[in-house]
Amino acid sequence: MNAKLTGEARRKIILDGYVNNEPLKDIAAKLGCSLASLKVSASKLGCTRTPKEAAAFRRGFHVPEHKRQDYYQLMIAGQYRARECAQILGLLTEKPAGNK
Repeated sequence: MNAKLTGEARRKIILDGYVNNEPLKDIAAKLGCSLASLKVSASKLGCTRTPKEAAAFRRGFHVPEHKRQDYYQLMIAGQYRARECAQILGLLTEKPAGNK
């Protein structure tokens, strides 16, 4: 995508990407811009992810409110990784692809 995108096409790509929970790197690649530029544009459009949504997106699973304290306790005191905590708490039922 070497051609310059119009403002409306750029907005549509950003909004669609955020709605479909695409990784920010993929959205930036479609636009041919940096992550910083994408974040500024998304902020101006009002479609950024909250810190809680961004963390859930990075983890790949959602931590329910009633298990959040246990989750953080395992992360901090137990020094488990996020996926290990999720398996212990029953949030993640499948094994990660890397551990066969």
